[in-house]
Amino acid sequence: MQEIVSSLQIPQSEPYVKYAIAVDWGMLSVYLIVLLIALTAYSAKRSPTKANNVALVIPSVADEKVRDSLIMSLNHNRFLNIPIYVVIDEGAPLEGYLKSLNWIKVVVVPKDYRRDLFGKGRALRYFVENYVRPDMWYVFLDDDNLVLDDSFLYEIPYYERRGFVAFNPILMPRRGRSYLTFIMDFTRFLDDISFFRLFTGLVKRPYVGLHGELLGVKGSFLLKSNAFNVPSRVEDYMFAAEVLRLRGHTWQSRTRVSILSPNSVKDFIRQRSRWHAGILESWKRVPNSMKLMTFIKSFLRTVGIVGLWVLVPLTHSLLLLLLAAPTSAAYWFVYIYGVRRAGKLRYLLAVPAFWMLEGFGFIYGILKLRSRDFVVIDKSI
Repeated sequence: MQEIVSSLQIPQSEPYVKYAIAVDWGMLSVYLIVLLIALTAYSAKRSPTKANNVALVIPSVADEKVRDSLIMSLNHNRFLNIPIYVVIDEGAPLEGYLKSLNWIKVVVVPKDYRRDLFGKGRALRYFVENYVRPDMWYVFLDDDNLVLDDSFLYEIPYYERRGFVAFNPILMPRRGRSYLTFIMDFTRFLDDISFFRLFTGLVKRPYVGLHGELLGVKGSFLLKSNAFNVPSRVEDYMFAAEVLRLRGHTWQSRTRVSILSPNSVKDFIRQRSRWHAGILESWKRVPNSMKLMTFIKSFLRTVGIVGLWVLVPLTHSLLLLLLAAPTSAAYWFVYIYGVRRAGKLRYLLAVPAFWMLEGFGFIYGILKLRSRDFVVIDKSI
């Protein structure tokens, strides 16, 4: 009995590990609390009739890297039966092919337009300045996105009457050529049903940002705002800051959107690094409240899940291990769900490496802070 009691005690020889794990546990436990609140307190409302003032807008580099996913996205999303715009740069490799499709509207951004802007934000700003009407809703998609249902079309009339200006969906990963990145991408689903649902939905304010995937915005808000008008690698995050600045209200849609996971671990790290670097370089232009919530959600989570696996092996205290267990429960659950969807049980053995790879994305993002490159990962299928 004495041996059991002593195993539950925290050895005095490792006080720093004790405090480090306690802090680490506290950071990650926030996720469990937010998840519980978000799942029980929020659900999107809808009207009995569909909106008829909606268009899809898909900005794309329109080259061979994205050909397969873009064509699949265009063909799949026709089921929504609403106008589809594809926004490309002048001279894009797929320009001729896209113009041959008489059921989409191709918007070509001139080479000499706003060279101070870059990436997707430049294409979206050109679209806002030249095509947006105040009475319409514009739903921005990435060129690999597959909209899985039309719930958002029924929600728009309800929230439009109440003055809401933007919405986001729930993201669901779709496997490309890598099982590993497919499983790791399920943390985005966890983010959506926790922090994003809490703020975008329940609080009605996008303090942790917005996704570029199925980002729906009222035309009148786009025209009066400064949307996509500053250079950024995270134009969706900067747009969320604009919504906060103008005191706009948002909702989280019931609609789920299938997103193509990176085709390699290298692309996974490059994608995450772009997000982290873009957010960090944008901080001077976003509200302090947004900085705080982003810090809690993104950076403390990344540091926390890496720290958990680094610190736990350093202690022999059963009490510390019991304290650490709840911190990783939600992540184990979502990764196990991803493994089950992938049908590859052997990848359970790689779960600790998943968290370390997330950490590499964070570190690499810091190293790439000065870069102006807009990373376009391979989306060929």
